[in-house]
Parts: sequence; structure tokens; C-alpha cells
Amino acid sequence: MEKVRSGESVTIKASTWNSFIDAANYVKEARQNQRGKGLKSGIQTGIVLVKNAESEQRDRFAALVLSDIAVPPNLNEDEFVSCPPVFIGQKMTEEREGKPYAILLEPLAKDQIGRAMVLGIVPAKVTIQDADDQYAVPTPGSTTGALQSDSTGVARILWKAGGAGSQWCLLQLGGAGSGAGGEKAYMCKVGGGSAKAGYQVTVYLNGRDDSGSTESGTLYVPDLALDADLPSGAWIIGHKCALKATGGNDT
Repeated sequence: MEKVRSGESVTIKASTWNSFIDAANYVKEARQNQRGKGLKSGIQTGIVLVKNAESEQRDRFAALVLSDIAVPPNLNEDEFVSCPPVFIGQKMTEEREGKPYAILLEPLAKDQIGRAMVLGIVPAKVTIQDADDQYAVPTPGSTTGALQSDSTGVARILWKAGGAGSQWCLLQLGGAGSGAGGEKAYMCKVGGGSAKAGYQVTVYLNGRDDSGSTESGTLYVPDLALDADLPSGAWIIGHKCALKATGGNDT
């Protein structure tokens, strides 16, 4: 294809026009994927979609408790098993203590849906209550999604700017583990199975170490397309919410 000058007549072949349409659709789809909408099925990197169910806006890096999902299987089973879930996000209260939560990656107005992290490393402001605290938890009753330090939790403080008061921190979500909660991520090696039925995996408790301590379990990957199964021998990170390990304890 060659460019034309302004004012020149243009005759467009059908194949050329179709190429333009294909390119436009590709760009549109890519932009939707970047915004977290219209996501193709596939393994996500610890990022989920969350709907702000509170009456006030929540800023970027605020915490929201994942209290429910927008489309449960009894409402639409096909969408439940085929599409990335949208979680209902609410503020932490005494009744919701212990429930999983996510850190927002973008500001969300009331009823708006956006991206949040449940597994990975993310910055957030944390009120340091004790210099020895190594974990962060949502502050009960906070209308801003604030976080405070604690001696236990599932968000480990990898780094903090100061030893007291509200400080910027780097948090490790999902893979931290604590003596009380035991909610951590494990390296898992796929032995067989499918996205629909779950994968039979070997759980490596000390990381990707064939000589280390192991357990077996079934891993469920809800964001994987039902026609795009993981091959045997693939490595994947398993978390408590998606993995039930055998051998005496649920992990």
C-alpha cells in the first residue's frame, strides 16, 4: 500500500479496506485489555477485577475486602466458568475480619469496576503501629481503605519508609504467610488434569526445589480458558484460595 496526497482521489480495494478494519479491531481490543475490560481468558498475574460497592470513591492503593462476586454460578454458570470474575469490594469491618482483600491499582468511584492486586508486590501507605510489625492489614471501619501494621497477616511488609506513623511500604500480597494465617503461595508442578476439572499438582513447600519437601493437591485455575489446558510438567504458583493440598492439612 502507498500513501496518497491531500486532494487525490482514492480507490480502495476490498482487501485493503478489510485490513483497515482488522487493524482497528486489534487496537480496540488491545486498549480494552489494558483497561482490564474484555479480558481474554488466560492465567492472570495476581490482578483481579473489583467493583467498589461502597458509597465513597476509593483511591489508588486503597484496600477493599473481597466479600462476594458479581456473577455467581447460580446466576450465570457459563459466564462464571468462562470469564474472569468480578469481585465485590467493601470496606473492612469487624464482621469481615479475616476475609481476603485486594489493593486497588486505580481509583474507583462508587459502583465502578477496576483492577486490583491479590497476589504480587504493590506499594501502599501503612500506619506503622509497632516498628517490629512485619505485616499489613486493612484498618477496620476505615472509609478510605487504609492499612495498618500487624504482627500477623497475608501482606508482608518488604520495605517501609519509616518506623512509625503513616508510611509508604512495599507489600508482598498472597505469598507472605504468617505463623497464624498460613496463607501463602507455593510453587506447583502440573502432573495432569484440566482447567474444568482441576489440575493434579505436586506442591513444593520450599520453592522450586525437586529435593525439597512436597505435597500433592488439586489446583483450580478459573481464569484459564477451558480449551487451553496447561501441559504436564508446567510450573505455576498455587495459592490457598485455589489449592487444596492433601497430606493432613488444607493449604
